Amino acid sequence: MKPTADPAAVCGLPESALSPENQLAMPTSAPPAPWECRARAVLWVQRATRPRFTWLGAATGLAVAGFVEYLDSPVGRYHEVLAGSLVRTGLIPRVQVPFIAVDSLASVAAGRINWALPKTMASFEMDLEAGSARAEGEGWSVTVQPVRPGQGWRLRLPIRLRFSATGPLGNYRTSLRASGRLVRVRTAVDGETLTGWLGSGTRLAVVLTGRLRIQPPSGR
Repeated sequence: MKPTADPAAVCGLPESALSPENQLAMPTSAPPAPWECRARAVLWVQRATRPRFTWLGAATGLAVAGFVEYLDSPVGRYHEVLAGSLVRTGLIPRVQVPFIAVDSLASVAAGRINWALPKTMASFEMDLEAGSARAEGEGWSVTVQPVRPGQGWRLRLPIRLRFSATGPLGNYRTSLRASGRLVRVRTAVDGETLTGWLGSGTRLAVVLTGRLRIQPPSGR
């Protein structure tokens, strides 16, 4: 299956809407998948209200969310916040991502063209090694802070993870090789649909640094 002909017309939450100005300013092409990237991140899995979005498919009551700092990528360095709904669990979990925001128009174009991800623009403040970050866009914000700054599980563990994402262009796999440590964080989520879907609260998260490989959609 070919990439979407209209990168501006990708299904996502209202918080993922792309402004007309950014639609006009973003590149019309992007480096193709697969992508090899080096990144830092704070990620967590939480119970979440089942989304009432018909295009999400058979969503479970679990969501995965987090912040990522891409230290290098085919479009350079940038920051990201995302939230996805688990639509299948098992040896290779499958997730659909209805909300994702970055601070790079090149990344917005690449996400929409290569994977039909509803990327939008946001501003970021991050200290991921400490487990804290904030992203803010038009009418929404996501914040994560460590419960006890400077404390947490100091033992760093190797992390090897594979998961599959699904979207209009088909399924695509991401593999991650990293080292990480556990930390307890508080999350605060505000937005038209983000608030009711994810809510806010205390979560167990992993702070990690490593490399990931993002494959092209299998439906192409």
